Amino acid sequence: MKTKIFITLTLITLLSGCPLEGDNGNTGTTGETGATGETGATGETGATGPQGVIGVAGINCWDLNGDRVNDLDEDINKDGLWNAYDCAVAATPEQNQTVELNHQHICEALAANNIYPVGCPSSTHTVPTGTLTRMISTNFFDDGTGNRLLSCGDSPSNGLLSISLRDFVNSDGVTVKEGWWELEGGYIAKSGTMSIFESVNGGCQDLCAADADCIASVAVRKSSESSSCRLYYHSDTAIKYERFCGREIPGVFKAEDQCKLTLAANAIWASKCP
Repeated sequence: MKTKIFITLTLITLLSGCPLEGDNGNTGTTGETGATGETGATGETGATGPQGVIGVAGINCWDLNGDRVNDLDEDINKDGLWNAYDCAVAATPEQNQTVELNHQHICEALAANNIYPVGCPSSTHTVPTGTLTRMISTNFFDDGTGNRLLSCGDSPSNGLLSISLRDFVNSDGVTVKEGWWELEGGYIAKSGTMSIFESVNGGCQDLCAADADCIASVAVRKSSESSSCRLYYHSDTAIKYERFCGREIPGVFKAEDQCKLTLAANAIWASKCP
């Protein structure tokens, strides 16, 4: 009995020198990162995605104010259509045959030597007087003949600017009226460009008002951003300045209405009223 107890105690003693739980020991050193492998082959192209939203259509070349509306005054050739023909500048008589742009320099030089050719102001010429007035539709009234609209007031206090109504045979063989601006004795003396904002706010008229020899001005819209500005002088030996402004389309509109309509923004006239 004593022998068994001794053996048991001996085993317990020997086992007590072994750890009861595992020993983790020191952590080993991490190995180096291996080399990057070769790039794999490119995969197949994916399916085409859905088509994007269609963008807004561009502005037509005749749409001067860019509002995408076929305005009456954008029908440049007055044929009742809005197309590429309205994008070309029409060749119409504008300058007097007896004068040339900026010709006053020549006239002044000749006058200094007592030479007064036709087209240049005569030796007794005086610049017409009056108040430079912006022209609006109510400034014009029928002279009673049905062929002319006078400006400013009743005769003899009419202004230099008028609307002449002339017979014209259209493509259908029908005689209709054409409207023409006429400026008595006027000729283009100075010409330049300015922004639409300036012209609408009277910039061209202001230039005329600052020039003692200027009798009239017109700002003609050229694009959605710019206008030309022309200043007119007067000669007592020159014929009328004229410019096309409208053509009647039977049952649609009259020539004089077309001319008056352009006064709003496309042909801003200012002229002296007695």
